[in-house]
Amino acid sequence: MDVNLVYDEERFVGSCSLVSLIEAENGYTQELFVPKKAKRPVSRMTREGEHNIGGLGEGTLHLVLKNYISANRENQEIKYGKKYIDVFLDGRAYEVQTRNFSSLKAKLAAFLPEIPVTVIFPAIKEKRVAWTDPETGELSSFRKSPKKESVYSIFNELIYIKDYLSNPNLSFCVFLLAADETKLLCGYSKDRKKGSVRLNRIPTKLFSTEQFESCADFARLLPDTEEFSVKNVARYANITPDLARKMIYCLCHADIIYCTRTEKREKYYSLKN
Repeated sequence: MDVNLVYDEERFVGSCSLVSLIEAENGYTQELFVPKKAKRPVSRMTREGEHNIGGLGEGTLHLVLKNYISANRENQEIKYGKKYIDVFLDGRAYEVQTRNFSSLKAKLAAFLPEIPVTVIFPAIKEKRVAWTDPETGELSSFRKSPKKESVYSIFNELIYIKDYLSNPNLSFCVFLLAADETKLLCGYSKDRKKGSVRLNRIPTKLFSTEQFESCADFARLLPDTEEFSVKNVARYANITPDLARKMIYCLCHADIIYCTRTEKREKYYSLKN
């Protein structure tokens, strides 16, 4: 178990406070203008007051998790070859990926042959949403969202890096969180919500951290039965059949489970010994 990733409420609160201080000291203000064909507002400066390293699209959630792993700036945004590592500590690369795992491919290809990599994924178990008017900057009140993520939500992204899942240098950690999300009223519908973009996510509570030292560790999320199907996994994990299908696809691709039989057009799977 990676001690840098164990659940620590005090460290989480400290990380949130540190990020708030960083943003305040640098006078960071969220851009409200979304260029044509862009999926989110484009910032000219990071929350840390920098112009080029790291991601200009980094949100508060990304910064909080990065500082949770290590608040020492000397360990952050370390250049390795031609790419930057979010946190490089004790010879291990930590990559905080709040979305779009497909963008990780180039880094994994560069890092995994030489160093171990742990991918950090935040799953928002509880969320409140508020809307910002792009013309006035006015923020609505926060309302509880019915959407709930779980540790299984990581499989929505793992399918994009399926070819790296069996690499022994790759591990994962899921942070189960509560967060406040702000969105920009810039959509195409009458209420401007459909097709809108997310501005930021501010984590408010850490429930737990779930570490997976390898892809094989994900097997503990499966039903404790000799065989299982997509329907079995969906019912057991309380997830949609689509997400259960993605999970089974990833584990099959990583050679952790295999199809044992097909009955009435439904496939059944078992763990490989």
